[in-house]
Amino acid sequence: MDSNSGQSSGGHSALLLGDRVYHLQYSFEDQIFHIVRESWDDFRFQYGVVENRNIEFYEWNLSNSAKQILRQRWNELYLVQETHIQNQKNLEEDWEWMRDNQENNPFPDLIIGFGYFTNREDSHSPIPKLFSFRKNELEYLKKNIETISDQSSQTKWEIKNDEISLPETNSPLHLIPTIETETNLHIQNQRKIFVRMFLQNPVLLYEQAFVKLEGKNFSLTHEEAKIWKGYLPKLVNELKVCILENSCKDWEEMTLLLRILYIQKSIEVRQIVFPKKNFTGFSYLEYTELPESTISTKQKEYETIFIEKRKEFGKGYHPIQFYNWETFLSHFQSFIEAKTFTEGIEFNLVGQFPYPKTRNSFLKQGSNEKSKQSFKQWEMYSYKIQNLYSYHLVFQNCTNELFHYLNLMFPEGKIGEEKFWDPLSENVFGFNFIPSIAAKKLHSSLYTKDFTLYPSYRNLKRNTISNWKEKNIVERFVPSSKIYKPNPMDHSFLFFTEESVWNRPLFGMANLMWGIGYTSVGIVKSPFDRGKDVSKGSETIFYSLPELFFFNIRKGHFPLISAEEIPKEYYEKETK
Repeated sequence: MDSNSGQSSGGHSALLLGDRVYHLQYSFEDQIFHIVRESWDDFRFQYGVVENRNIEFYEWNLSNSAKQILRQRWNELYLVQETHIQNQKNLEEDWEWMRDNQENNPFPDLIIGFGYFTNREDSHSPIPKLFSFRKNELEYLKKNIETISDQSSQTKWEIKNDEISLPETNSPLHLIPTIETETNLHIQNQRKIFVRMFLQNPVLLYEQAFVKLEGKNFSLTHEEAKIWKGYLPKLVNELKVCILENSCKDWEEMTLLLRILYIQKSIEVRQIVFPKKNFTGFSYLEYTELPESTISTKQKEYETIFIEKRKEFGKGYHPIQFYNWETFLSHFQSFIEAKTFTEGIEFNLVGQFPYPKTRNSFLKQGSNEKSKQSFKQWEMYSYKIQNLYSYHLVFQNCTNELFHYLNLMFPEGKIGEEKFWDPLSENVFGFNFIPSIAAKKLHSSLYTKDFTLYPSYRNLKRNTISNWKEKNIVERFVPSSKIYKPNPMDHSFLFFTEESVWNRPLFGMANLMWGIGYTSVGIVKSPFDRGKDVSKGSETIFYSLPELFFFNIRKGHFPLISAEEIPKEYYEKETK
């Protein structure tokens, strides 16, 4: 991917396997270089349209079996990192629980999943009738609750030796076990107990934890209501099997229960209802503030997409159908609430155990000594994985780290006996950390089968213009451009300098002088705008300087465009 101002301003690299893209993004929040796995459609729109970058493909000649192995290895790598991050969260949760639940500092135990329920009984709930447990099944439920309660009350929070409680984190490839702390097991037990109690004596739902989409476009048709109603017995049966055979994780039980509840609620009110999510996971995307006109357009686009997604969801019962439907609804929620979407299958609003009479018997108490030990374990594990997944602008960036993982997986560039590439060194002296240099080496490799270029959004639009003056003069000057719109992601500048190299310093000088003037005015305005224009002007200067030496970084962003503005060429499978 070409350079642009903002993240990955030196360019970016990624690996496309099937319909999934694997690439690396650094998070300043947890100081981890994250392996990101996302759909090609989302990735291309973000980099090719919003970030306006040309995307170059260098395709390897691989057999189907080799492709499968390559994708499997990257999925394993992704899951290993996710397990490391989850272990870190479990240790942090253990420390926080110890800290907040001491005798001298009582704190309500907030647990993921309980935020969707109140502590008031719901005598009109359809749940008991839906499940209709037989007498022997009800007796099993009660005994099962007692068994889980005993396990929870007998769990001891003992201080463990660091070497035992903290497995080695020195390999990014080896599968690792999930760390389950006493706190984690205790929380799992509480959620299991809640599900079993709820099926016998339901409590009212917390209405504000659910989104009810109003309007004709979001109402269920008679046919849809009939299809959704047919999903309920299947969901009920799955949850019954989970409970009576004790074969599911706590979050699986909670997910099935909430699916039953929101499907039932949607059928009752004949409108689409779904549980809210808390967007707290890692995302390399930042939310961009949209003007009212764009929000209105996006709302209409979502309504159009809704029609297609509802059709897909209504094609038949399958867990994947539910996952895809809920992922889309979460995307829509993030748009409504002006937040950045973060992927995750768990319904994650937090709350207290909804049965108040039982709550105190589950509350664990820690001590200051245990709290310190838990903090030490979490701190040590965090340090280890931050070192394992570290970032450096030159030595460990998005490009050479991609090669580093490939070289670890396939040291000779072979999958079995099938050679698919000449391994590129992650060593800094090979200059492969620079995406454009690595791309040239891939282009000249004997193992690169094909080269494909996907032009950026602006270049696609310019290619549709036949008039030379409009294409090369009008569209190059920012104030006169019909394609480009000023937006919150960009600083102010005068000229695009991507088009040609020979006159780039001339236009770069104009951009530089504009940036200096903009910054000077910003200094005067700083008491009123808190230095906002000074910051924008400084960015203009920073990205104009390389243009004086024939280098182009800045290409502008396009976060405000509508679907109808994207040219049909964007949807073509290949643009050679």
